[in-house]
Amino acid sequence: MSNKTLNKISSFFVSLKSQPMTVVLFLCASFSIIILFLMLFFVTREGALAFSKFGPELLFGMQWNLEKEIFGGLPLLYGSLMVTFGALVIAIPIGVATAIFVSEVLPFHIRDPVKSIIELLASIPSVIYGFIGLLILAPFISSFFGIVSGQTALTASLILALMTIPTIVSVSGEIISAVPKNFKEAALGLGATKWETIKSVVLPISKSGILASIMLGFGRAIGETIAVSMIAGNQAHIATSYLEAIYAIPSFIATHMGEAAVGSLEYSALFGLGLILLIITFIVNTLADIVVKRGVQPG
Repeated sequence: MSNKTLNKISSFFVSLKSQPMTVVLFLCASFSIIILFLMLFFVTREGALAFSKFGPELLFGMQWNLEKEIFGGLPLLYGSLMVTFGALVIAIPIGVATAIFVSEVLPFHIRDPVKSIIELLASIPSVIYGFIGLLILAPFISSFFGIVSGQTALTASLILALMTIPTIVSVSGEIISAVPKNFKEAALGLGATKWETIKSVVLPISKSGILASIMLGFGRAIGETIAVSMIAGNQAHIATSYLEAIYAIPSFIATHMGEAAVGSLEYSALFGLGLILLIITFIVNTLADIVVKRGVQPG
């Protein structure tokens, strides 16, 4: 290690010593990183047996059969991505449009009450959304489309969208509200209309925050367990339509983990599915970070 590097490290620790608050913040940041790596290490260690035995088959296999010890997670992964994609297709335009409306259009004196109601929606337990989907939405889907059961991917996507919208609205709204007022006044002074100002000034400045809210919504949707388990039908197959039942990874893990013997191949395979979810979330967040840094407006 060069003297220059040693000097930088030494000066860094000297600055930590001279500024107690910096030490506290450094320890908090380090603790968060350590916890993240410990979680990743734990899930990877528990899933290592399944990955070593099945390899890519755990991800791309079409069948999950405990008696034959065949563990293929593709139908489960497909189900998770299917309902998450469906939920985001619904939630993103509604959530972003609502955030713009609340932050830029609503009169100032009623913004806070509306924001409080939206935040209250975000705090409702997911099991309540599951009951709503099971008792109200599923029968409606069944009657409207003339199918036997309303517990389908569409039902799960609609409920997940309802659960995700408050997160997108809350985070996007705060970012949009933080756009400097003089930027908007300058655009209006140049003759831009209210909507032109939102399109050309507010949204470009807020794009990183809006994307962050979408990522939070993605994490909420793909990791949701109890609500999806109650209304998605729980059938592990490759659905060709949103009117078919699906089985999502979190629901499958929650259903089968209690019956899996600790240290067994099934136990390891379930942890392997959890690791796959972690990797997907990491990839999506990394891609989002790249998009933000390059200044590309998401489509």
